[in-house]
Amino acid sequence: MDDQQLFDELVRRLNTENGSAEYSPEQGGILLHRFQGQEHDPPFVLHVRPDTLRGHLRTFGDLGELFPDVDHDVAALQMFLVHVVETVDIVVAGTGHYSSERRHLVPDQGGVRSKDGPP
Repeated sequence: MDDQQLFDELVRRLNTENGSAEYSPEQGGILLHRFQGQEHDPPFVLHVRPDTLRGHLRTFGDLGELFPDVDHDVAALQMFLVHVVETVDIVVAGTGHYSSERRHLVPDQGGVRSKDGPP
């Protein structure tokens, strides 16, 4: 899978289960208008691009034991999505509601962190 295909797969997965996501080069990432069935206005911004996603996914190392039935790229993508879900849940739970101040989701070594502004 090349970089663009991997990125497209991420966007596709973010659009499943009542999600609404779109890539915005102007915003520097993927806009999550609706995530896990919850509307976000303004949207969360997941700061990844086709040319940066794979490099971040490599920080997860070998995930063969956790996801034995898929190739390395898909396993890392699945783990990345787990971190995105956890980070959004923490941001929403931390305020009792959606916090637009922490809406920027930035890949970090082995995970994702929220920030109050773009990286």
